[in-house]
Formats: sequence, C-alpha cells, structure tokens
Amino acid sequence: MKLLRVSSELGDSYVMTYDQQGNKDTVSFEDNKFEIEYIGPGWREGELLFKINGEVHRVYVDNGFIVIDDETIFKVDRITETPIEQGKSIEELIKGKEGEILSPMQGRIVQIRVKEGDAVNKGQPLLSIEAMKSETVISAPVGGVVQKIMVKPGQGVKKGDLLLIIK
Repeated sequence: MKLLRVSSELGDSYVMTYDQQGNKDTVSFEDNKFEIEYIGPGWREGELLFKINGEVHRVYVDNGFIVIDDETIFKVDRITETPIEQGKSIEELIKGKEGEILSPMQGRIVQIRVKEGDAVNKGQPLLSIEAMKSETVISAPVGGVVQKIMVKPGQGVKKGDLLLIIK
C-alpha cells in the first residue's frame, strides 16, 4: 500500500491510499473507495478502458487533464508517493514526519506569516487557514528554521496536505 499526494493545477491536493493486488487497484480518499481494473485499450488513440466499482469507463489524458467518459476531472500537477511502513495506520502517515507541518483541515490559505529561512519558536503562528468563514491559525509544533513553504495565499488545501517544513 502507498500513500499518494496528488496536486492539481489549481493548487488543490488530495491525500489518498493506493493498493495493487494482481490486476485490481484500490484507491481510497476522504470517504470514497474505488476498485479499479484495467480492461484494455479504448477506441481512440491513447484512450484506456477501466472498470471502476463495477462500471466500465473510458479514460484518457489530454494536455495533462484527466478525462473520464468525455468529462474533464482535473489537471494533475504532481503526484508524490510515500510507501506505507508495515503496521502504520493512514492517520499516522497523514501526521507527517518530524518538522513537516500538515493541514489539520480542508480550507484556503489566508495568510503566511513566515518566510523561508526564518527562525521560529514552538507555538509561533506560521499561517492561517479559512474554512466556512472561520480562520484557524496554524502554529509551530517545534522550534527551528523554516526550510520550505509548500503553499501560497489563496491556495486550497485538504486535511493532511503538506504546508511547510521546519528543520
């Protein structure tokens, strides 16, 4: 099983698990679970046929956009893969590694209060996320130096998305 972080061109990202057994793949994210089976090539060039939860769908990629049954889903910007260690739960993986600040909720980044290279103390406000017209301040769980900021103001985030790294 693997943990995937899929980012769209709009800056939204999704955390999902991926497991492959034989010819069937299982993808889970949020409260959705999809069993996917590759059937074969489709009728158009580059089109593939998949059975998703028992229903056959035509899938192809057009200029980076994933298109299922002629409806554009979204454009994939990047996919980050993390292998899941034996015995670890998905929740433990979503918490991240030491120094990784992950989003505790879904929302939009309102304000980033630090810059890369800034020294921060434990408890210092790092950024704000707005959800349902309520603003939540994310504070540093540890002291250190901000190594990398992964988000920008206005960007949508989901629970478990990597926001920034402190070392």
